[in-house]
Amino acid sequence: MSQTLTDLRASDIMTEDPICVVPSTSVRTLARIFDDHEISGAPVVDRAGRVVGVVSNTDLVRRWAAGLNDTVPSHHFEMLSPSEDRAEQSEGETGTESMICVEDFMTVQPIAAAPWTPLADIAKTMFEHRVHRIIVVDGDGFPIGIITSLDVLGAMTQGFAVRNQCCDR
Repeated sequence: MSQTLTDLRASDIMTEDPICVVPSTSVRTLARIFDDHEISGAPVVDRAGRVVGVVSNTDLVRRWAAGLNDTVPSHHFEMLSPSEDRAEQSEGETGTESMICVEDFMTVQPIAAAPWTPLADIAKTMFEHRVHRIIVVDGDGFPIGIITSLDVLGAMTQGFAVRNQCCDR
């Protein structure tokens, strides 16, 4: 028996074992992680591995647009761009880039869901809170998956495709 759109739960559409970062992750390392894994956001976990926040490209832009930083925004984009000189620098060097880390701009208390949360509730929550990702956590607050707005759209698209195949006869 196949699942219908109304039967889908968070565990059915989530990406398991999400890429996570820690609050002390540098902005440069975060950018590299996002690029290497082709993602635009990640859960932030504490030393025990429990979710304490979420960070995204949008958080970076908001921080700089809000003027919470004394440097011009173009400096940050230059800092993240590939450069022979930057590649030779170590993560431990002092300077603006080593001082900015995830805890400086992450969203604390991210929206999370249980694995059994219905797809409709996930979509409603994303819409109401204007977020593009929800972290799926177990009962102890450990991340077991992540759902993006594209995951929700993909699930809905597949549901419509199945319905249309059924009705095209």
